[in-house]
Amino acid sequence: QSFSDKNNIRLTQYKVACSSRFVTELRAVLIGRQHCGKTSVINTILETRTEAEGDEDVKREGFIDGRRVSLVETPGWGKTFSLSDLSNLSKQQLIRRISLISPGPHAVLIVIRADSAFTDPDGRFLDEYVELLGPNVWTHTLVIFTRGDLIKPEDIEQRIQEEGSALKRLIEKCENKYHVFNNSNHHDRTQVEELFNKIEGIVRKNNGKHFNIDLKKVKEVNEQWEETQTRANSRKSRVQKERSIVKEKAYVRHLEEIRVVMLGWVLGGKSSAGNTILNRDEFAIGGKSGERTRMFGDVDGRKITVLDTPGWWKYFTSELNPDFIRSAILESVSECKKFPNAMLLVIPADTTFQEEQKRITEQNMSILGDDVWKHTIVLFTWGDRFKNVSIEQHIESEGEALQWLIEKCRNRYHVFDNTDKKNRDQVTELLQKIDEMVAENSLFRLKTRKNHDEMAQKMRHKRSLYKRLSSNSA
Repeated sequence: QSFSDKNNIRLTQYKVACSSRFVTELRAVLIGRQHCGKTSVINTILETRTEAEGDEDVKREGFIDGRRVSLVETPGWGKTFSLSDLSNLSKQQLIRRISLISPGPHAVLIVIRADSAFTDPDGRFLDEYVELLGPNVWTHTLVIFTRGDLIKPEDIEQRIQEEGSALKRLIEKCENKYHVFNNSNHHDRTQVEELFNKIEGIVRKNNGKHFNIDLKKVKEVNEQWEETQTRANSRKSRVQKERSIVKEKAYVRHLEEIRVVMLGWVLGGKSSAGNTILNRDEFAIGGKSGERTRMFGDVDGRKITVLDTPGWWKYFTSELNPDFIRSAILESVSECKKFPNAMLLVIPADTTFQEEQKRITEQNMSILGDDVWKHTIVLFTWGDRFKNVSIEQHIESEGEALQWLIEKCRNRYHVFDNTDKKNRDQVTELLQKIDEMVAENSLFRLKTRKNHDEMAQKMRHKRSLYKRLSSNSA
């Protein structure tokens, strides 16, 4: 190398060293599941108090020790088994949030609670989720363990070793960069200074460069989002117009008694939705898939009956779902002394609904006859996981399968925030939609009792045979 080349190298190294000693601006993105402490981390760093994420809180900035600090909180996720289980909207929101922090983040902070288990499925999902940003993102990542009040910083290494292979793999992918944060001690600025030093180390190791997301991907996602918003606004206006027409043409009566049947897949939130309707914890969360339960209550002066039916498996066709599930659903409806006013098809708002789910749902609903769709409302649960977007935006971004389902139910849908049981307006509005549906279609009735009896008898025979075979093999 020539003397000039060596000087240029030394000059570059000097500039990088200077930037690593004192970066005048720090930009970071926080990634993590719901309730992992992302908002609290930002509050601690910026010495602010924001209770929950909102539109105005997506990107937050402040000056800390002479530095401009820009932090972006990305949407969290609930219990998810794989990236394919996550809604299209959730994936798009991640890309859109990252693009807010221009020209790019110095660090991607993966937030994990120190007091929560980190399993192999958690690790696989997080790998896939983070790599939505690009495979080169890992050199810019750092794991933040929240709830540092429950674990000493010097004990975190033991926690990593004892937790299992998933957490160790994550730490290794992040090149052994991690930090413990105690959000309950907001006055401890040492933990913030140490975090900044570690972020500066990331900047130094990347030769002073921030993370660059694929601009082509950002442009594509933003264009999709604009189209989604246009279609969502159109759908919302159309639904409002259709409801107005029903109110004008049909006599919408305030029903004094309402009977609803909850349908949907396992872990979809049926029991939670039933509890929200009745305003008390009657249905056991995570009960056995073969159970059916009927509960009663008084809501807004109405007598409400909620029948929670067994759930089917999201990824299993009706042939692979046990016959007794379909039999139990059919028997549940037929045993009602009075026919139900509404079927509530429960679907989590933050999960994917593609062609496979369309086919499985159609197969399992078909047991109740073709007319069942005229009496069905799609009830989206866990609406709290979409604080900054509308349910119409979710419907339009998810694709044709979910749109087909909504159209099949004649544009009747509703969204519940199961975590906010004090919000009774969401229940009142659902009951009003049921009033309108009954005014338009009357009650749901199974088409023929003969066909039902034959099908039910066949399924009971299969269930009895299955039990005998199981007992013989035991």
